[in-house]
Amino acid sequence: MPETNTPVSNLPVSNEQVLAELRRVKGPDLESNIVDLGLVSEVVLKDGRAYFSITVPAARAEELEPLRQAAEKVVAGMVGIKGVTAVLTADAPQGQSRAPQSGARVPESPRVQAARASATSTSVAAHSHSHSHAGHSHAPTPAATKQQAAAVTGIRHLIAVASGKGGVGKSTTAVNLALGFQANGLKVGILDADIYGPSQPRLLGLTGRPQALPDKRLRPMEAFGLKVMSMGFLVDEGTPIIWRGPMVVSALTQMLREVAWGDPGNELDVLVIDMPPGTGDVQLTMAQQVPLSGAIIVSTPQDLALIDARKGLNMFRKVDIPVLGIIENMSFFICSKCGERHEIFGHGGAIAEAEKLGLPFLGGVPLHIDIRTRSDAGQPITASAPDSVHAQIYRDIAAKAWAELQTSQGTRIKPPSLALKDMGAALEVSFENAKPFVLSAEMLRVMSPSADVQGHSPDQRVTVAKKKSVKIRELQSVGNYATKIIFDDGHNTGLYAWNYLELLHRESDKRWAEYESELKRKGLSRT
Repeated sequence: MPETNTPVSNLPVSNEQVLAELRRVKGPDLESNIVDLGLVSEVVLKDGRAYFSITVPAARAEELEPLRQAAEKVVAGMVGIKGVTAVLTADAPQGQSRAPQSGARVPESPRVQAARASATSTSVAAHSHSHSHAGHSHAPTPAATKQQAAAVTGIRHLIAVASGKGGVGKSTTAVNLALGFQANGLKVGILDADIYGPSQPRLLGLTGRPQALPDKRLRPMEAFGLKVMSMGFLVDEGTPIIWRGPMVVSALTQMLREVAWGDPGNELDVLVIDMPPGTGDVQLTMAQQVPLSGAIIVSTPQDLALIDARKGLNMFRKVDIPVLGIIENMSFFICSKCGERHEIFGHGGAIAEAEKLGLPFLGGVPLHIDIRTRSDAGQPITASAPDSVHAQIYRDIAAKAWAELQTSQGTRIKPPSLALKDMGAALEVSFENAKPFVLSAEMLRVMSPSADVQGHSPDQRVTVAKKKSVKIRELQSVGNYATKIIFDDGHNTGLYAWNYLELLHRESDKRWAEYESELKRKGLSRT
């Protein structure tokens, strides 16, 4: 029987095959086709998905949206293709042609294309599925940005962690900050928005691929109780991403809006977005298109780092996003042998900068080998060493950041009056203009928001038993947003933010019933 050229579904699709299909799509004004006209970018194929952009005149972006849809359709119909991401990018303004008006078309070198795109292009159209539509070539004003940045299903607040330059430990700070939020009683996820250099899979020790759900959304990966999404799950660690800005924005839109972060009634309290370093087109577009509740700037004490951090801060201010504060990473180093403190990168730079700019200083994180080694091993210190001083620093920073977020939203809770009752067997909490309530020391102890009690996933969560007689020994104020409770059994790592105390009161019956059920199921008792 003679062989045929019928494609076989398990054979990989090549770039040349995709380009051959795209040659079926006529160019603007029905001349030639989009490939031979030089309008199609390099095609990227990964896990059955095809990614490419089409360059069109900016003034005709909306008019040529059917062209983009036709390109998506012909590629989507190929055997072996599971999905297509096609975006429009803006060409130079009309009057600046891509090639001479007569004679043969001379293709531009990739370097010239990149330089021209950087100098004259504006991203237009970024949605990456079949319902995508072209955007506009002009950046919206802050007011318009707020109207256009639609809420993300399953997430209450989004906080960007950014830096003006790379190498300041932003990603390590972001993951430990996320774990700090979680240790303080919040439901948290983290989005690795650094397409070109994703770090979160390694920092969290995650491998594998996200699974598709029946509704076509992706199920986020999970580690230490955090829901996580990163391009690092979709592309091998050593594979470089060579995309133009609009393709990056399109991928980020997918990872943000087409992921099952949470369901109604079970939303994430906060999604931490580990932003790419710098203040370029991708960062600005993310700031404009994502409904951020606030941003946190990470810097080191160096003057150069602070200059770049100021640029990042000003970018968020220009798009009307509140900056919740500055974190000074690698703030100082303490010698493990002599105990002497060394300020390798200078002292107090971020504190002074925060004061000058009228921003909160959220805290300084020391340069320490444990933070580095645990991060490299996929065991971030806030989760793997919850009793360490470094984990406590991150939890404190998270609590301060959350308080600043509430202030910016106008929902900050004023500090309540706290009083010990029955020789420390209970805590009375009195919020302004509200009826006082009492929480038992036992409940506060067994439901401590600390990482060593809550764990980082349901199978890691600890059911604390035999605490019926526990007493509160001391209350330690932590700023005006939380209190630390010292129990007579030695436990002192929980940071009780005001909203967590109020939450325990509001859900006391439900939470206590669940606790007693766990005790019974595990054969434990309160005494």
